[in-house]
Amino acid sequence: MLSNQEKQNIQLVWNGMGAILKNKNEATVEASFAEDFIQHNPWAKDGLEHVKEMLQFDFGYRPVRWIADGDMMVYHGYYTAPNPLGDHPLLCVDAWRIENGKIQEHWDALAPMPEEQVNNATEGGGNGEMEVTPATRKANKQTARRFMDHVLNRGRLDLIDDLVAEDYLYHHETEGALSGKAVLRDHIEQKNGGRMLHDNKMLLASGDLVMAHSHYFGSHERVVFDWFRLDHQFKIAEHWTVEQPMTPLEEIANSHPHF
Repeated sequence: MLSNQEKQNIQLVWNGMGAILKNKNEATVEASFAEDFIQHNPWAKDGLEHVKEMLQFDFGYRPVRWIADGDMMVYHGYYTAPNPLGDHPLLCVDAWRIENGKIQEHWDALAPMPEEQVNNATEGGGNGEMEVTPATRKANKQTARRFMDHVLNRGRLDLIDDLVAEDYLYHHETEGALSGKAVLRDHIEQKNGGRMLHDNKMLLASGDLVMAHSHYFGSHERVVFDWFRLDHQFKIAEHWTVEQPMTPLEEIANSHPHF
């Protein structure tokens, strides 16, 4: 189950994001974010003052599923349109590190797409606040780690049966819910000789969900957030992905973008 601190971290993020995008409450922003806030969004500056500049934004956010793990809280959902990246909603993952009762650090990936595609890419289940034992959380992480390290990075398609449920669903933004392990095998076989190289930077889990934040090395380097819902046998039953191209160095606003 979630610890009291993890529950508080969830509420802290809702308070902070609500203050920016819903209530427009500067005092709550100051109470929620650290003065020396660290930003990994490539277009945003470090520091609380830049966060307060976001109070002028006039769009909303819709978290669909979330995880709290230790000092981290992360959600998967979308931002409404129009927004600073255009007239389409933004499929998103946002990850937040909490320190001393304030939001200290942030990572994300944003993908503009039509509303129908956003709905396809976020539909499905998963509950990061459901009660599970520490052993289940650990086992779910182990499955996700083995899937990333062996199936994707090493092309060990023979391990799919051990790690992926028979009724596996991949939520694709244009094609909707794709069902079955054959879909997964075909997708991997078509990529870089059967390998999809992910340098995993962060692996978080709570409830029946696991999130993996990675640097993907394919034909084009990308920031990738993979979300997995695990079944009662610790197998991957549902899978979502949010990707963003690496931002050119000449366009970045801070010294530590993406990771």
